[in-house]
Amino acid sequence: MSSAMRFPAVRMLVACVLVCALAQIVPAASPRAEETKSCALSFSLAEGALLKYTCFFQSERNYGGSDVSMNQTSDLEMKYGEKADSTGAARVDLKFGKVKSSLVMNGQLQEWSPPIKLEGAEIRVFATRDGDIARFEPGKGIIGMSRKEDLRNYIDPLFVRLPDTTVSVGGTWTEEIEEGKKEGAEPEIKGTAVYTLKKIEKKGDLEIAYIEGKANLKLNSETPGGTLIADGKVDMKAQIAVAGGYIVELKQNVDVKGNVVAKDPLTDKETKRETLATNVTEIKLVK
Repeated sequence: MSSAMRFPAVRMLVACVLVCALAQIVPAASPRAEETKSCALSFSLAEGALLKYTCFFQSERNYGGSDVSMNQTSDLEMKYGEKADSTGAARVDLKFGKVKSSLVMNGQLQEWSPPIKLEGAEIRVFATRDGDIARFEPGKGIIGMSRKEDLRNYIDPLFVRLPDTTVSVGGTWTEEIEEGKKEGAEPEIKGTAVYTLKKIEKKGDLEIAYIEGKANLKLNSETPGGTLIADGKVDMKAQIAVAGGYIVELKQNVDVKGNVVAKDPLTDKETKRETLATNVTEIKLVK
């Protein structure tokens, strides 16, 4: 089953919602990948393993002639709850800590609060060994959440797609992306992501796989302002712990260029507004 690439900004831009990006999981004994220049990469941790992350998200965009810049930081705890079930998905519990956010429009600081209040929120995720999110369930009382899918923006960045097999330096694997498909309509997000293992190095006590991901996307989605029709380009660099497959550090840039097309219900006149956006996401494991 195809799934969306773990690139937070793409969903945010599609939904025209400013949100934050998040994080991931804990170490075990590592194979001697440095010698062989190959390693097995899969998402699998010891039951009860707990990781803490700090996350930063910056969005700069021009929408309908207005320049908007948003910065947001968040703290996150991620706990590996139990071994994989019969479907191959393991439970991961997310708990959000402090969230700070600011918004500047046309050079002026605005009164601003993120649309979904994640501080203190808990979400239970079931993830497979290749980093795919099989399903998730939100906790109670998440303010601003109108439907469960609203939370996917916050969950996807935590899981980098992995090959779930042994890969050598220079090796690649792909992820087909097709999300939000409705009968008789194009998917909201469609494209292909290509991942490359660039190198394997020791970093402190951890064996780290340096992974780069690139994707070209087609966006076609209904938003409050109209239909977003755009192209997206994603560049991601991640440091992944070989033992466990969790994020140690991640930086990602997303560029989107297109138009929001709207039709006046009274006159049936169509308008088109250019939309440009650049998003930067950074995730770091807290030692």
